[in-house]
Amino acid sequence: MNRPWSIALCVLLSALPARQAAAQWNVADFATARNRVYVTFGLDPAFVMTVGYGRVVALAGHDVQLFSEVGVVTARPDLRDFRVRLGTQTSLVRLGAVHLTGSAAFIARGTDNAIYRAFDFGSDFTGALGVYRHGWFAATEFGFDKAIITHVTQSDWYRRHIYPDAKDGWYLDAGGTYHYGLAGGLTLGRTELVGRVGQLRTERFGEMMPPMYASVGAGFKF
Repeated sequence: MNRPWSIALCVLLSALPARQAAAQWNVADFATARNRVYVTFGLDPAFVMTVGYGRVVALAGHDVQLFSEVGVVTARPDLRDFRVRLGTQTSLVRLGAVHLTGSAAFIARGTDNAIYRAFDFGSDFTGALGVYRHGWFAATEFGFDKAIITHVTQSDWYRRHIYPDAKDGWYLDAGGTYHYGLAGGLTLGRTELVGRVGQLRTERFGEMMPPMYASVGAGFKF
């Protein structure tokens, strides 16, 4: 891949929708209910709605939530703008009510617009440090979302007006995004309300547009 096209590809794919609006959940409550269905809505970087299911399992006496979820862009509902995530969240280190949590996810996502059509496989690793008590939590978080391999098909408009020599095909290492901010939640009976807000940066800590993410969600435990 020549350098001009490599730069253009990274810029384009930094706008792939539905990148990392995954909710944080209260690890202190994992033992009280093993199942959770949830919905989240947020800016990330497009407006995305996500529905998912989580199941808490015990591994060597340690509670681990396994989850699967599907997100779609809501500003212009289109199943071609989507994200599918399979992952896990758990408490890594605990000191009283203070937990260092970690989550890891495998991601498949795609988008289709006037410039290009893209599909990628990627991963997201996020850590959070905060106070997790039964009924509520507040934490800071930091994570990295990486597009590992991406298939891109350029539109005729893009070739005519932007880059006539752009090539379709699979590309490795098409870019990544750092995300860091605050997360919190409150449990009301069987319902857990959560929220996240923070900053987005490219993997070289360049600015993104929009420069932030924000989401709210509700999970129903049983």
